Amino acid sequence: MNFSKTLIMCRKNYKNEKVRIFVIGVYVCFLIFYSGIADSHEAKSKGIGGEIKGSESASFQEVNFTLDSPEGSLSLKDFRGSVVLLFFGFTSCPDVCPISLSTISHSFSYLTDDELKLSKSLFISLDPERDTLEKLKKYTGYFHPNIIGVTGTMKQLVKVAEIFGVNFEKKDSPDSALGYVIYHSSKIFVIGPQGALRKTIPHNTDSKLLSQQIRSLLGRNQL
Repeated sequence: MNFSKTLIMCRKNYKNEKVRIFVIGVYVCFLIFYSGIADSHEAKSKGIGGEIKGSESASFQEVNFTLDSPEGSLSLKDFRGSVVLLFFGFTSCPDVCPISLSTISHSFSYLTDDELKLSKSLFISLDPERDTLEKLKKYTGYFHPNIIGVTGTMKQLVKVAEIFGVNFEKKDSPDSALGYVIYHSSKIFVIGPQGALRKTIPHNTDSKLLSQQIRSLLGRNQL
């Protein structure tokens, strides 16, 4: 399997689960605070997005999949009429995943109440062995109520990853208490109100500009 330079190796050794969760909570608060400061300086100078870099079969065509959520089976088509931000990762990821979810969470803070009702995010766990639905619910709860954790069997996850051209791989890590690590792509996928993949953007993009992208798609109410 070939991996681009954007692949991220998420590897951190947290022996105590309670300590790890506490650290994540503190880290999230810092990221949200920092991103708010950064936004005020960077919003005018930074661009966002670019051409879709997922598989060609998904580009500007309606896409769908079904995975398990803490509230039951969930399909992407359940969110027709809304903008959905997708991110692939896992809860033991120490850096790119919390950064990405903090960016998404902060982008939601710029939206009006009406816009927020039509804006969701799905955090797709690539680690079903460790990421139970209960764990996913607790993890996404640190970021924003509109972020929903989902997962499935490895066969299901591979199929969903292929739709968006996402690369991921599980590798043993004898020197880690976790036992293995996950290499995974680090893009945020933006799904328009009609269920088509509209944008593939960097995980650390400016959150205010991301909110503008959401608002633009909601305003057009197309694709």
